[in-house]
Amino acid sequence: MNKLLTSVIALTALAAGPAIAADIPVKAPVAPPPPAVYNWTGFYSVTTLGGGWEEINGTFASAPTVQHNTDQSKGWWGSLYGVQYQWSNWVLGVEGGYSRPFNHDFASSLSVSADCLDGGAPVANRTCASRINNYWNVGGRLGYAWNNWLFYGTGGYANGRVQTETFVTSTPTVFTSFTSARHGGWYAGAGVDVFVTKVWNSDLILGVEYQHVEFDTRLHVDQLPGATGINNRNVDANLDVVRARITFKWSPGGLFGTRY
Repeated sequence: MNKLLTSVIALTALAAGPAIAADIPVKAPVAPPPPAVYNWTGFYSVTTLGGGWEEINGTFASAPTVQHNTDQSKGWWGSLYGVQYQWSNWVLGVEGGYSRPFNHDFASSLSVSADCLDGGAPVANRTCASRINNYWNVGGRLGYAWNNWLFYGTGGYANGRVQTETFVTSTPTVFTSFTSARHGGWYAGAGVDVFVTKVWNSDLILGVEYQHVEFDTRLHVDQLPGATGINNRNVDANLDVVRARITFKWSPGGLFGTRY
């Protein structure tokens, strides 16, 4: 009798099992987290390495038809600092820094030519030389972020030192004029940056940038002892640079969060 009762209870429990299980609520599957998106907000420092093409043009104040023109290419490096903030996909910032060439060689042209001392009173056996010695710049950046990629334009104020000289071609140690002055001007450019990884408690960002720098015309006064002003000249200059950017973006004190 006991065995029969036990069997009946067991069969009843088995039959009721699926119905009871059906009444137990089932949790909905947990949605996966949204994909990570890089945040471009923060302070940063930049080292730049690249090459540039410079043109320096001058006309003598006392004889505007006489030229003192040169051009050359050389390597450039620089150090920049900036801060930027991201709204949605837009990134707005300000950046400034200092750039100089790897070497400080003068570009040159020979007289009598269209670039050196040709004109109303041509002078033979002379070399015209000039260079952009350095420049600093400060301006804004406006970019569009696509996750860890940033495409941007940049522009602002630039200021550079331009130097010119003239010497006797057959006797290079004999100088007939020397000038040096700082020129105000402007710059504009565009570039692309990409976040690579975290390193040294910062974000490593690599990029490439084109920059055009235009220096305004300024009167260069001959600085040689005993100069009479006959070699004073109006000079302007411009520089086109393509350079790689190595950026470390910092986020101190949690003021600007970095999320990726």
